[in-house]
Amino acid sequence: MSTDVVAPVAAGGVVPEEGGAEVRVDGPADLRAVARELGAVAALTALGGLLPVAALPGECVLLPDDVPPPDGWARVGEVVSDVGTLLVWRAPRAAVAPGSAAPAAGPPGPAAPAAVEGAATSAADGAWRVGVAWVRTGLCERLTDRAVERLRGRTVGGTATVNLPPVRLVLADAALAHLEAQALLGGVASRDEAPTAGSPDRRPAVSGSSLARVTAVLDRSSRAVHNLFGASGYVDGDAARLARTIDLLGHASGTLPGRASETPHGREGQDA
Repeated sequence: MSTDVVAPVAAGGVVPEEGGAEVRVDGPADLRAVARELGAVAALTALGGLLPVAALPGECVLLPDDVPPPDGWARVGEVVSDVGTLLVWRAPRAAVAPGSAAPAAGPPGPAAPAAVEGAATSAADGAWRVGVAWVRTGLCERLTDRAVERLRGRTVGGTATVNLPPVRLVLADAALAHLEAQALLGGVASRDEAPTAGSPDRRPAVSGSSLARVTAVLDRSSRAVHNLFGASGYVDGDAARLARTIDLLGHASGTLPGRASETPHGREGQDA
């Protein structure tokens, strides 16, 4: 079994831009620019146009109101972002009869279709998580842009706050985190994670461990940048809502469920 999550292949999609114009989205990497310029609602709408909404049993996704979840999913809450509301949906848990015994040894029979369906669900879930990671990268850049814009208008001792060395250090670290996330999602971080020369699938692959790394670096950068807003970042305003959206998207889709680890969300991205 492959240990990689294959980066999603776009079917092409169009997202309405603020003011009525349209933005063309041709691949998952384009989601980053949409998220940075237009926010989470537009970016997740674009993701829903590229890929079917997917999650493992019992897992959650955040979706705009006009992106429907699969049949049978339960709405469990909502998140107010800086540009609109996202709905939280939970995939139904796998149906297992209480006290059911393990199946007796014998021919595979009707169990084979269930195994195939499970593999397809896992692959779709992995592709969706990679798409969400691109969205989070753009949202982290959006938060950084807002912080820079705010700090340019404030001074300390006659110096623009954005030019203070401690602030410049945070911004530089954030920029490096964003570049690292893009490299990992592009599948270029490690030769060991690239498809083999004879593989029929030459698309970039993102391993579960790389996906967990992307989540960790984006978590750290967004929280550090959020601190640059000071007390205003904790008021229920645009900055706090954007930071909360970034965090909750990471909790919902940042890593593949698996063994415990040191990631901020308390679980490691197990390779799929």
